[in-house]
Amino acid sequence: MKTLNRRDFPGAQYPDRIIQFGEGNFLRAFVDWQIDLLNEHTDLNAGIVVVRPIATDFPPSLNTQDGLYTTIIRGLNEQGEAVSDAR
Repeated sequence: MKTLNRRDFPGAQYPDRIIQFGEGNFLRAFVDWQIDLLNEHTDLNAGIVVVRPIATDFPPSLNTQDGLYTTIIRGLNEQGEAVSDAR
């Protein structure tokens, strides 16, 4: 799998405006996803700075891929059809 980095990432880069304490799956897959949608549909224009509250090497730091990660949302839409959205 290719490692993400800012040089090769085609997406928008926003100024750091939100401090997030913790980098768990829920925060990244729900809260950060909501911020991503707000950036897309409004003029929020806000990046997120993640602060790791405990010193550990596991899981590896998001810094190894310039703070980038992919979230995949899967489920059913209002019509009952399977949907998958990678952001």
